[in-house]
Amino acid sequence: MKSKGFEKQKSTDPHFVEFRRVTPEGVDVFEVKWDKYWRPYFVINFAKEKTDDPKWEKGGRLQRKRGGLLSCWFSLSRPLINKLLSLRWSYQPYEVVQELQQAFIELEKWWERGEIGSHIYFSSLHA
Repeated sequence: MKSKGFEKQKSTDPHFVEFRRVTPEGVDVFEVKWDKYWRPYFVINFAKEKTDDPKWEKGGRLQRKRGGLLSCWFSLSRPLINKLLSLRWSYQPYEVVQELQQAFIELEKWWERGEIGSHIYFSSLHA
C-alpha cells in the first residue's frame, strides 16, 4: 500500500487497520475490518473524504461478492458452490491475497472515476 501512496494510521482497535492517501481530488481512505470473533474473515471499508463531488458522498465495502452476509467477506473458506466444484474446502492464503489484489483494482477505479465494480457494495450501514 505504501507504493500506492497510502500511509497506515495508528489504531486503538485491533479489529481495524486504516490507511489514507491524499490526492488532488480528496483523501482516499480504506480500513481492513477483521471479524469481531477473530475468525479469518475481513472486508475493506472505504470512502473518499474532503471532496464536494456527490459521486463520493458515501463510502462502502470492498468484498468477495455483493451482499451483507459474512459469506461475502474475504476468507480462507470457499463458497459452497466452489467447494463442490473444486473438492477443496479452503483457499490457500496466497489465493485470498490474489483475490483481494484483483478486487482492489475496482476500488482504485471508484476513487478515480466513481466507477462501481462487482466487488463494491453500498448499504445504509456504511454511509
